[in-house]
Amino acid sequence: MKPRFTILVVDDDADALLIMRAALVRAGFAVRTAGGGREALAQFRAEPADMVMLDVDMPGLDGFEVCSTLRAEVGALLPIVMVTGMDDLASVEAAYEHGATDFVSKPVNWALMGHRVRYLFRGHQAMLDLRASEARTAAILNAIPDVLLELDLDGRCIELRAARANPLALPLQDLAGRRVDEVLPPKAAQACMAAMRAALEQGASNGEQFELALAQGPGWFEISASRKAVAEGETPRFILLARDITERKLAEARIARLAYFDSLTGLPNRQSFVERVDREIRRAGHATMRLAVLYMDLDGFKGVNDTLGHATGDLILERAADRLRECLRPSDLLAHGAAAQQAQEAQDTEFDLARLGGDEFTALLLGLSQPEHAMTVARRIGDAMRRPFVIDGREITLTTSVGIAMFPEDGGDAATLLKHADTAMYHAKNSGRNNAQTYHIGLTQAILERLELDNSLRSALDRQEFHLVYQPQVDLASGRIESVEALLRWTHPTRGLVSPLDFIPRAEENGLIERLGHWVLETACTEAARWNRSGPRVGIAVNLSPLQFNAPGLPARVLQTLQQTGLAPELLELEVTEGAVMENTAATHAALQALRAQGARIALDDFGTGYSSLAYLTRMPINNLKIDRCFVDGLFREGESAAIVRAILAMAKSLAIRVTAEGVETLEQAAALRTMGCDCLQGFYFSRPVAAAAIPALLQRQWPSMQAA
Repeated sequence: MKPRFTILVVDDDADALLIMRAALVRAGFAVRTAGGGREALAQFRAEPADMVMLDVDMPGLDGFEVCSTLRAEVGALLPIVMVTGMDDLASVEAAYEHGATDFVSKPVNWALMGHRVRYLFRGHQAMLDLRASEARTAAILNAIPDVLLELDLDGRCIELRAARANPLALPLQDLAGRRVDEVLPPKAAQACMAAMRAALEQGASNGEQFELALAQGPGWFEISASRKAVAEGETPRFILLARDITERKLAEARIARLAYFDSLTGLPNRQSFVERVDREIRRAGHATMRLAVLYMDLDGFKGVNDTLGHATGDLILERAADRLRECLRPSDLLAHGAAAQQAQEAQDTEFDLARLGGDEFTALLLGLSQPEHAMTVARRIGDAMRRPFVIDGREITLTTSVGIAMFPEDGGDAATLLKHADTAMYHAKNSGRNNAQTYHIGLTQAILERLELDNSLRSALDRQEFHLVYQPQVDLASGRIESVEALLRWTHPTRGLVSPLDFIPRAEENGLIERLGHWVLETACTEAARWNRSGPRVGIAVNLSPLQFNAPGLPARVLQTLQQTGLAPELLELEVTEGAVMENTAATHAALQALRAQGARIALDDFGTGYSSLAYLTRMPINNLKIDRCFVDGLFREGESAAIVRAILAMAKSLAIRVTAEGVETLEQAAALRTMGCDCLQGFYFSRPVAAAAIPALLQRQWPSMQAA
C-alpha cells in the first residue's frame, strides 16, 4: 500500500485548524496540527512531515520565523506553504524571502484546497526526482575515467570535465574557451575535429583513435562524439568523450600474438604463415616470381619426448627454431637478378619461418630464380640440424626430413602448397629420413592410394577378407615337417591380393595390428590344434609385430588363446624380430620369460640383419634363430654370406639354440645348409605357403634326401 503524504498544519485559530484538517483529509492526506509556532517546531523535530502549512499571524513565533527556522534546519527541499490574509505584494515577498515554497490567501477556497496541495506535492516530487537523477548522473560521471568536452562547431571548448587524473596528460585547464587545435597536439586535435564532423553528419561518431608519445611511454586514445540537442537556430554543439585505450591496445596485441605466434618458440604459427604465403602468392603472381614452401619434421623427436620428457623436448624445439633462424638468413629470401628489388620489398623476416605444431616447421623462400635454390637451403637446414643438441650435458642428435613445394608449379594457394610440401616431407621420411624431397604429382596419387588402403584395412577383418596360409618347416634330422609358419594374406575386393609388405606397416601405424595379430594367433592355434587331434604332431609358428610384442598383457592373451583352442603350449612358437627384442630390454626380458614359463617357444626372426649380438642372446630365453633369406640366397654367390651362416650356426650351437634357414629354394641350398649343421629348413624347395586344408597331406610326406646319414 502506497504511504500517504503527511502535512503539518499550524494555526492559532482552532476553527481554522479543524476546517483545514477536514479539507486535507478529504483530499487523502494524513494531517497533524499545531496551535502555535513553538509547538510546530517541537512536533516537526520529533516527527518530520512531508509538508508544512503555516498561518503567518500567530502570537509568539509567527509564521515567518517558523518558516526561516525550518528552512535552516531542514534545507530547501521541504515544501512550506504560508496561509495569510495579507495579500499585499510586500507580504508575498516577505514569505518568499523567509523560504516559503508557496502561499495561500484567506479566505481559503476549501473546495480547491486539496487540488492546490496535490499540485504542490507533484511539483515537489518532480524536484526530488530531478535531484536524484542529477546525483546519479554526477556519480556516473565521477566514476568514468574519461575526459568529457563540450565543443562548438569551431572546436572551441565550452565546458570540460575530467573526473579523476587527466588520462591524456595534456593541459586541459588551458582548453576552456579556446579551440582544440590551439591547445592539443595535432593528432589529438585532428581526432576531435574528425569525430565532430562524423557526429555532424551522422549524429554520432564510432570513435577516432590516435597515439600520443607520453612521458610514461606511448599511449592510445579514442575520441567519440555525439551531437547535442539545441534550440532551433542555435549553433550545433557536440559532446566528446576522450578515453585512454592503451590497456585495450596492449591486450589486443597480446591476443594477436597468441592467435598468430607460437608461445614456445616465438615463431609465427600456422594461421599467420598461411596468411603470409597467400599474400606473397598474390604478389608473386603479379610479378611472375617463384616462391617455395619448405615443410620440415625432426626425425626421432618423438623418442626424445618419450624417453627424456617433454621439458627436454621443448628445449630442443626452441634451439631448433634458433638454428632455423640462422639457416634462413635474409639473403635466402632475396631474388636474384631483376626480381631482387620486388622481393626485397616483400620481405618480412618475422614471417618467413613458422612452427605448425609438434616438431613440424615451415619456411617460405621468396623470389627464387631456380627451383634448385630451395634444395640448397633445405640441405643447409639438414646440415644444421644434424649437429648435436647439448641438453644438461647430454648430446642429442636428430635429423630432419624436408619436403619442398614450388609456386606456381605445385599449387596456387597456401593450403595446397602446404599440403604438397607435407606430402613431399613424408616421402623424404619414407626414403630413409635425413633428406629433402621435392613434390611431384605421383606422391599425391600414392597418398590417395594409401588412404584408400587404410580405409579398406579398417573394415577388412569384419568383412572376413583376411586368411592364413601355412609354409612347412622341415626338420633335417627326420626329413619331416616339424612345424608350419602362419602367414597372413589379404584379398581386397577390388585390388585382389595385397602384399603384406604394404598392409602390415599400415596396420601398425593405424593401431590395427593388435586386433589383427590376435585374430592371426587365435586362427593359427585353432587350425594347429585340429591337425594335432587327427594327425602327426606338428607345431605352429606365429609372427608377432613389435607393437604387439611390446603391448602389455601379451602373455595373458597367449595363455588364454592356448586354453581356448586346446593347443599344447610347447607346439606354439612365437616369432619376433631383433629390433623388437632390443627396444626395451627389461620389459622384453620379462615378456619372454613369461611366455617361456607358459611353455611357448620363442624364435628370433630375420637373424643376421640387425643387432646379432651374442650378449643379448645369452640373456634372452630364445629357442630358435631364423637365418634371413638374403644369406641363403647368397650362399653360392657371395663368400661373406656363407661365412655369416657358419658363424651363426656355430654361435647357436654353443648356446644350444636351434637354427632355421628361410628362403631355401634349391636342393643345392638345402644340402649345403644340412652340411653346415642347420637344424631346420623353410622355403619353396619344400612347399609354397598353402591353405590349412593342404597341411594334413603334407604332414605325411618325408624328404629322404634330408634324412641323417
